[in-house]
Amino acid sequence: MILAKDSKFADGLGMEVQIRTKLVRFWSYIKTASILIGNDVLEIQGSADSNDRETHYWFNFEYQGDVTEIGGFPLSISSRGYQKRSFEIDL
Repeated sequence: MILAKDSKFADGLGMEVQIRTKLVRFWSYIKTASILIGNDVLEIQGSADSNDRETHYWFNFEYQGDVTEIGGFPLSISSRGYQKRSFEIDL
């Protein structure tokens, strides 16, 4: 599902945000979120497994690739405790 799309973002650089949900019995959750800015893609994946403490993300299709910016904008990734991750893009 496309959450946001702006081809004129940052003087034509462009931005698109997509989310993908997963149905689990009687409930669902956002399994992945993808952010495209310019030619850079950041995909973040959640988990329904309460024992999964890994941060799952791909930057330009590389699993846990070294990333400090996306599309020229600063990106910070932090862990805020058990099962809480923060991905912040300074637009």
